[in-house]
Order: sequence, then structure tokens, then C-alpha cells
Amino acid sequence: MSKAIQALVNTPQENAFEAIRSERAYQNSKWRRPDSTDPAGHNPHTITEWLAYMQFYVNEGLRIQTVSHREGDGLDFLRKVAALGVAGMEQHGAPRREGY
Repeated sequence: MSKAIQALVNTPQENAFEAIRSERAYQNSKWRRPDSTDPAGHNPHTITEWLAYMQFYVNEGLRIQTVSHREGDGLDFLRKVAALGVAGMEQHGAPRREGY
């Protein structure tokens, strides 16, 4: 792999997206039936439910990070929450930010 391509692949943003993709793969392995065509599992949720799941894990991450003596302990929760947002958009659509 050339240095230019490697520099593009190893950006902090690409590393974050790869972590989210790995979490989505985990979520699908846990919640998606093999015969399901639904991109985010076999049990569709409302947007409100997706946000509630995300809020639950944000609160858990805050609790863990607050009592932890290590700075990065909340990162697993950031990954999980971001992936839950992706799953919700897979089911309900992913509107783009206009102008960007």
C-alpha cells in the first residue's frame, strides 16, 4: 500500500468509522436473524426508541467514565452509541446535512 493511500486509511476519522462498523457488525450478529432483510435487525424500532437506547448507553458511559480512573473507559460507550445511531438511520433514512 502506498504511503498516500495508507495516510488516507489511517486517519482518526477513518479509525472512528471502522470502530463504528465493527460495532454494527457485532450488533447485527447479536440481534439480526439470518433470514432478515432489515438492515438493522428483525425488530424495527421507532426513532424515539433508537434515541432512548442511545440515551441509556450515554448515561451508562457517563457513569462508568465518572467513577473510572482511566480516561478512555467511556470509549466503548461512544462506539456503541454512534453505532446505535447508524442502526436507526439504516431503518429510517439518513438525511444529509445540507451544504456539506
